[in-house]
Amino acid sequence: MRRYLQADHRAAAANARQTPGTWIMAALYDASMTARTVARMARNGTIGAYRPQGSFDAYEAMHDGGSAVWIRYVTGLDVVPMPDTVTVRVPDYGTQPGYEGVCIRTVDISSRCRRCGAPRGPIRAHTFVKDGSRLVCDAWENECGHQDLYRMVLAEARVLAERTRPRPAKSPKKPLIRGVEGGRYAATVDRIAELIREKPSLRALRVLPHIEAHGHMDAAQVIRHFVSDSATGCHTSARAAALHLIELDEEARRAAQAEQSEWQDGPIGCGLDATTTGDNQ
Repeated sequence: MRRYLQADHRAAAANARQTPGTWIMAALYDASMTARTVARMARNGTIGAYRPQGSFDAYEAMHDGGSAVWIRYVTGLDVVPMPDTVTVRVPDYGTQPGYEGVCIRTVDISSRCRRCGAPRGPIRAHTFVKDGSRLVCDAWENECGHQDLYRMVLAEARVLAERTRPRPAKSPKKPLIRGVEGGRYAATVDRIAELIREKPSLRALRVLPHIEAHGHMDAAQVIRHFVSDSATGCHTSARAAALHLIELDEEARRAAQAEQSEWQDGPIGCGLDATTTGDNQ
């Protein structure tokens, strides 16, 4: 059962109206989906305390005790939308043994405190000296009082980068199968292709009644032998059976082409000698 840890929206709305433009935590829930829904309802005025619609801005964020809803009163104010992430320069001292020196890394992190979800403090440039070199990174203080450590910020950035990394494109769908034109099993392959379009996972033995009903008895017998010889046995797919029929037709076509080429390229007038030629003239 979901627990509503803190949800006094009337009091929260009243506090926000007293400090327009300032973010305050309005509610705390144990389910992020609940907090996300409440934040949306606060923005569109579905919850009576936040009417009229558009009077409040709101977002949901992680909190040590669950998921928090933060709100701010924006009526009459020219406020800048709060970004989800901010870009900061962070010193990286390394973690491996014997590491020396420091480098400055530019990374993206959440715009909200990882402990309570409050907005992170304003970012400012910070200059420091390391090993005789003057370096510049970013620094900030969170008004919520939770302190950010650079090593934790780097860890957060790595997690965020992994989440937002583009995923590899899904492999394209398998190409449609089609019978070899003029092939012995072309009609059977086309019939199996229709069945596969309706049910891609169809097994080879399941197509036998369909193709036999269309009079393709020879093809059905070939498929039975193919399934019997296959390592997957009765689990052999209908697609694999159709590809086998295509392969048989292509082999037959190649053999016919080779035979025709051999006849056309053979010696002309073989066995005729000058005497024979003279007799024919």
